[in-house]
Amino acid sequence: MKAKKIIGKLLLTFVLVSVGFAAGKEVERNRAAARADTAAPPVAAGQDKVIVYYMHASFRCVTCNLIESTADELIRTEFSDAVKAARLEWKPVDFQENEQLAKRYNVGGNMIIVARFRDGKEVAHKRLDRVMELVGRRDEFLSYVRDGIREMLEAKS
Repeated sequence: MKAKKIIGKLLLTFVLVSVGFAAGKEVERNRAAARADTAAPPVAAGQDKVIVYYMHASFRCVTCNLIESTADELIRTEFSDAVKAARLEWKPVDFQENEQLAKRYNVGGNMIIVARFRDGKEVAHKRLDRVMELVGRRDEFLSYVRDGIREMLEAKS
């Protein structure tokens, strides 16, 4: 009887360790896919586009989520034509998992980066560092983000 209990506990332990190992491998595979996605050029050669990155940490607080939802709403409503024409793209990015992008833009906290690409290569970018400060003042936040996006969309060079 005692041997059955020991064997049962060993089998249960084996199953739990196997499930944990499989879950860990899946998480790492997803992280690797996310890193590979940002390692590839975000815009194809011959294409002009503005990408609005919302750089956030892995841990998401209420303020972080409010920044993302408010900026997303702004882009979907005021810049819908540019999105439909594939001239503008909204891309939330976990900067802790995408080190290459975080290094490129010197990201150490939540911010929005508006990057302009011409012929597949980045030609300019603008950091919107004040989003954490302004998110509680909706009109100022929207104006700040709107102006940053327009500047990149309307730039000539």
